Amino acid sequence: MDYTKVESSCRNMLSDGLGLDLSDPNLKETPKRIARMYCEEFFCNVEKEFEDFKTFPNDEGYDQIVTSDCIHFVSMCSHHFLPFVGHAWVLYIPDKLLIGASKMSRLVNHYAKRPQLQENLTHQVIQAFNRALNPKGVMVFMRAIHGCMNCRGVKQPASGMCTSAVLGAFVDDPSMELKGLEMIKISTRASDL
Repeated sequence: MDYTKVESSCRNMLSDGLGLDLSDPNLKETPKRIARMYCEEFFCNVEKEFEDFKTFPNDEGYDQIVTSDCIHFVSMCSHHFLPFVGHAWVLYIPDKLLIGASKMSRLVNHYAKRPQLQENLTHQVIQAFNRALNPKGVMVFMRAIHGCMNCRGVKQPASGMCTSAVLGAFVDDPSMELKGLEMIKISTRASDL
């Protein structure tokens, strides 16, 4: 990423495109802030794959659902460049490997740092998780509020979007998917989401 070009483009858009006075103390540093936000926060993982999986042997043969719940994420809609903010749940049924508890949150937030659609984010998370652990089954569920829906267009402040993806045992045995969804329901009640 070229921080200088991003800052220069923001400066041109704000002053030439929108006619804003960048000598205003409230706008003077805005191009720098926007460039830093895009380069260091929103788009810092555009081309990188997540590789920070810390796994452990499943020595005891645990074969029930493991859930990492209420994972907060912020991503940027590739259609309007407005954020969508939400929570994710990553559930899996281990086979030979277990994953470190923090890694599911890191995985979700890694792929959230690029402009995209929520559907694609869900797919990226489940595919990366499945490749790294090869579990008996994996399920990802996300709910987010989209800036492009709540502050422009249809202006629905509370309306969100849910996406899900399932692989392995969650596909082969529909009762496992229902059990996973029930665990998500319990976690939302417990966390008051």
